Amino acid sequence: MKTVHLSLLLTALITPFAARAASPSFVHGGQVTMCTDPTYPPMEMYAKPGDKSPVGYDIDLAHTLATMWGAHLTIQAMDFTGLLPGLGSHRCDFILSGMFITPARTQVFNAVPYMRSAMVLLVRADNTSIHGPNDLAGKVLVVQTGTVYEIRAHALAAEFTKEGKPALTVQAYPKGTDVAEQLLTGRAAAGFTQDTEAAFRAVADPGKFKVAYVYPPTDTFGLYFNKNPGDVALITAEITELRNKGLIRQLATQWNLPEADATAPLQ
Repeated sequence: MKTVHLSLLLTALITPFAARAASPSFVHGGQVTMCTDPTYPPMEMYAKPGDKSPVGYDIDLAHTLATMWGAHLTIQAMDFTGLLPGLGSHRCDFILSGMFITPARTQVFNAVPYMRSAMVLLVRADNTSIHGPNDLAGKVLVVQTGTVYEIRAHALAAEFTKEGKPALTVQAYPKGTDVAEQLLTGRAAAGFTQDTEAAFRAVADPGKFKVAYVYPPTDTFGLYFNKNPGDVALITAEITELRNKGLIRQLATQWNLPEADATAPLQ
């Protein structure tokens, strides 16, 4: 889908959500900055090489929220591992970047859920040996650095070692798109990613990948910001409104995401 079409759709989606009387405490002077890692399609990505402005599900959602806050949105791109440190050092005001809500992260920052998701085991379309996690013994598994996937991959590797199975080698790379690239080049047999990216790959790279296994949908994407109870209440109410009015589902349809991710209960 062309960027111009996305721009027109976004304008149509956010027009009903005029600026409100209240905005989060991190909006100052009608300005707000978001940190994101634009290497995780279709949540955030560059439509083509050389682009300066990312597009994607989270980008559209961020523009919608900024409109509601009466603020001009600036997007700060950085590596995934730098997102939370960037928020903590006030390089940005909030994060939307396909980031899961975890206890460790919410000890330091607030997070408001906006969409559910399920982790998947992604392989090349011609792979006939991997059908689930147990088939990864003796294989190379690729993940993105600093993600929940990396933690889960190392936990699985430790489990295999404890059970005396052939070793699972975990390779971590800085960009979300590295997972697909390593699979295509044959450097890894499988990758941990999300059903959102798997859905994107089915459209962007037809016939090149397949989902070997789908984990239970226990993951929740969150909008992160520095601790402030008032901001939690305000943003939670706004996300609830966007879900009730169908915008969350509309964006999922636009970006070819599983509709169940956008409509599943958040708690």
